[in-house]
Amino acid sequence: MGYIVDLTVILCDVFGSHRDVSRSEAQSVINKFGSSSLRTSIHNDISGFIRTVPQYHYGDNDVVMAKIIGLISRNCDPPPANATYK
Repeated sequence: MGYIVDLTVILCDVFGSHRDVSRSEAQSVINKFGSSSLRTSIHNDISGFIRTVPQYHYGDNDVVMAKIIGLISRNCDPPPANATYK
């Protein structure tokens, strides 16, 4: 769960600039995220969620997927409607 959210937030940072990004710039984003308070906050949120949810499926609702979507939505700005990627 943490890997999915981490990777998505990192990719948002890398591609959110809407410009060509070098390997070193991409690595810098990864390094900064790895030691950031944002990463700590996300992982603390996930840990708390895992400890408090007694089961991961309630009817047709996958609460893990819902949590992943919520964390990504809260921590990653969506691209503008007219964004293009090359």
